[in-house]
Amino acid sequence: MLDEITMDLLGFQVRDAEARPIGEVEGIRADGFRLHRLHGRGIGHAFLPAAAIAGVDRATNTIHLVPGIGLDTVLDAPQPPDGAADAWRKSPHWWADLLGHYGLFETEGRGNEPVLHPDQS
Repeated sequence: MLDEITMDLLGFQVRDAEARPIGEVEGIRADGFRLHRLHGRGIGHAFLPAAAIAGVDRATNTIHLVPGIGLDTVLDAPQPPDGAADAWRKSPHWWADLLGHYGLFETEGRGNEPVLHPDQS
């Protein structure tokens, strides 16, 4: 469970629930992370909402994702609406869309609260 997102997570490796590599944290904000060095891709960026994080292992500098989120899901995530380098920090609507992409919101009509991993509830 992630208590707080802090700048000390920069450079941490991100892995899925089965410990397969996803990428490395390049940027941080309260809503989530910008990743680079994506596994199998030399270039590009991807974005993860904080709700996708199952836990952090500070001894190995590793962030683990909730089950069901893998490299393909991360690579298919929507990019920020503005092409600027820091655009991902500025769009609350895009962050909401990103949560939807990862399936971290309940379907419409059942509420709009984030669906939390059992360890996060």
